[in-house]
Amino acid sequence: MSQPSKTLKNLLLASLMLNVFLICGIGGGVYHWLVNTQPAMAAVNQHGLRQAMVQLPETRQRELRQLLRRNRADSQPLILAGRQARQDVIRQLEAPTLDRPALLADLGKAREADVALRSLVDNTLAEFAGTLPQEERRKLVESLYLHGQAKGKALQKNL
Repeated sequence: MSQPSKTLKNLLLASLMLNVFLICGIGGGVYHWLVNTQPAMAAVNQHGLRQAMVQLPETRQRELRQLLRRNRADSQPLILAGRQARQDVIRQLEAPTLDRPALLADLGKAREADVALRSLVDNTLAEFAGTLPQEERRKLVESLYLHGQAKGKALQKNL
């Protein structure tokens, strides 16, 4: 056998082994991904209102989304006011000298904007909850307010 054909055979053998390794690795990864996938909604770690929406039937999810969209125009100034107040707080904290009264005023503005926004969302949620049957309200409570061990204890009290 000549030297070039022996080198060529060794390169082809190495290439074949590498291809088999890659194909098996990709195939195993795809198999693992297909076997262990969860539904898209369950895979996302969601909290608060988003978690509550996932627990409700599709029609109720749409209703809640529509209510929240309706209130978006009212909530936008509150969001902007809170953002501006937090930026003012950051400026106060980064200043060479701390102006404590101005810092407290900016913190108060941020808190007021956050409370007003929360109140708007809570009112929307109360309006929506008024349209739900008891079982769907229970799901809403579980997903919004009962987490971890507190969830089990609260449910046991109610039963």
